[in-house]
Amino acid sequence: MNMKRFVANWLSLPILAIAFAANAQVVPFDLEIGYRWLDLKGDTGMYRTQINERDGLLIHNFTLATSDFEGHNSLTDRFRIDVSDLGSGPAQSVRMEASRTGAYKLRLGYRSTDAFSALPAFANPLFDQGIVPGQHTEDRRRRMFDVDLELLPDRAIAPFIGFTSNDNRGPGQTTYHLGQDEFLLSQDLHERDREIRAGASFHFASINGQLTQGWRSFRGTESLSLASGAGNGNDPGTVLGQPVTATAITRTDQTHVSTPFTNFFITGQMTERVRLIGDYVRFSADSNGSESEAAAGSFASFAISRFYTGLTESATSSAKNKTSRGGARAEVNLTPHIDFLAGYQREERTLAGSALINDVFLQSILFSGFDRKDIATVLQATNGIDRTDEVLSAGISAHAVGPFSFRGEVRESQQDVTVSPDLSEIVVPGSQSGTFDRRIHTVDLNGAYTHSGFMLGAAVKHDSADAAIFRTDYRGRSRYRVRAGWMTPKKLFRAGVTAERTNQSNDDPGIGYDSKLRQYSGEIEVSPIEALHFRGSVSQFRADSNISIRFPQNFTIGQSVQAEDGNAREGGVSYLKGPFSIDASLSRFHNRGTLPFNIDRHKVRATWDFKNKTGLAAELDRDKYDETSGFFSDFNATRYGLYFRWRP
Repeated sequence: MNMKRFVANWLSLPILAIAFAANAQVVPFDLEIGYRWLDLKGDTGMYRTQINERDGLLIHNFTLATSDFEGHNSLTDRFRIDVSDLGSGPAQSVRMEASRTGAYKLRLGYRSTDAFSALPAFANPLFDQGIVPGQHTEDRRRRMFDVDLELLPDRAIAPFIGFTSNDNRGPGQTTYHLGQDEFLLSQDLHERDREIRAGASFHFASINGQLTQGWRSFRGTESLSLASGAGNGNDPGTVLGQPVTATAITRTDQTHVSTPFTNFFITGQMTERVRLIGDYVRFSADSNGSESEAAAGSFASFAISRFYTGLTESATSSAKNKTSRGGARAEVNLTPHIDFLAGYQREERTLAGSALINDVFLQSILFSGFDRKDIATVLQATNGIDRTDEVLSAGISAHAVGPFSFRGEVRESQQDVTVSPDLSEIVVPGSQSGTFDRRIHTVDLNGAYTHSGFMLGAAVKHDSADAAIFRTDYRGRSRYRVRAGWMTPKKLFRAGVTAERTNQSNDDPGIGYDSKLRQYSGEIEVSPIEALHFRGSVSQFRADSNISIRFPQNFTIGQSVQAEDGNAREGGVSYLKGPFSIDASLSRFHNRGTLPFNIDRHKVRATWDFKNKTGLAAELDRDKYDETSGFFSDFNATRYGLYFRWRP
């Protein structure tokens, strides 16, 4: 960001706010502004992938709020601005609110996020040769703007209108398999999402609700081109003695999606003991896409048993997604502490898509060197899925029954799916198309005991299905969670432990899916005096999953295994006395799973208000990352920040 423009924009915030306040004598605000320095050693790409906090001028926070206009302003009687990490932060936000009692409420919001990804070991065929960073990287900037205006907020019917703008763009690089080799491509992405919505909130006696009608438009363009110096590809070998090279590769993908949507909910207190809730959601997404590609060089194709000097391709596609969901729920108060709950939900979804692809292989010749010609191929495909889900539920909720509370619910879900593929599919069991039914029974129980600072809670949820439709569906899933805690009066001491385990599986032939997730954690806090506070925590995470997969190159069956085994330790201390405060913490995360790595983090923040409502804040952050399998991704980053605090 240009420094002059940044400073001008920052200065305009309080100036505009004060002007908007129209001669008010007091405009209170809270400002923390300063500069952050970065000392980075090691892999810049991995640091930016994980943290991405850079050096530069930074508004840590800025808040201006007032309702004291002393009668000088007839436009608004409440005004507020909140700013967070504006400047060199990877996630920035600005929010403004203005309102006048009984007339309107206006909310403006701006958010900015920088997403960077450069993992040296991921999808990098040259990693073993010491070539980094990885060949799959991205550098994205997302900018979001929201405005919502509500009129007559205290009336029985309050109309509103809103608008959202969401832009995501930036460069990157990826790899592309063409002509029996893989080539590095430069990438440029631009996505634009716009949404306008309007509706009204209403409340009449004991009935209230809201109706929203909106329209969303998405446009995306992705441009790919052969990276400089990448014409020889990632494979240095030849095909039948012929080198595979590329002199030019270009590809452009364009997508346009139009989605009107409707949201509605209503709540009514029918009697003193009966409350009814209804909701309805519907959207219809219509997508159209086009693709053009051209390549020149020396390529080979075993599918057509030829060498060829270039390729041109064009493709058009369209897809529709129509979804509607509606339901009703009743809450009946049987006694002052026991409620009966019942509900019904139905969702219908229709997915349909088609694509037409034209390929022309230029100047192709047989592997023997004869029969030079152009070859054209045409592929047309149509696929569709119709899905209906119905969920019926009933339960009991008991609260404040002495030291006990309890909630239990049973649900039955019915899924009806019709699949009509045009190309071969491997996700549907038995055959490649047809109508499939799946019924899921769910029991969900949780309870708690609380007395004299002690708390003990447990939860059990079990799902069982009579069939699996898609490969990702489970036949059985169970989750168990136990929590316990104890706190002394005046919060001098507090401790708690949590244990959770989730299992899901599908033992159907050809799938063999099994997954286990276990999490254990404990924490403790001690405050020997009001100004001093100690804290510490330990946690362990372990996840194991495996599923049968079919290798596309030879169609044999193998196992995909994923394992993660990590533990975390954290400790900290904080002290607050008069104008001085300090907060320090240490943490370490160690993973021994499929991708082993260690993360060590240290953080210290101190503040000192040397004058009334004026002071300084200092921060020190250190992050150390290392992968036990190599050193290409390691980094050691230290950040220093010094900020001026002002609260007039």
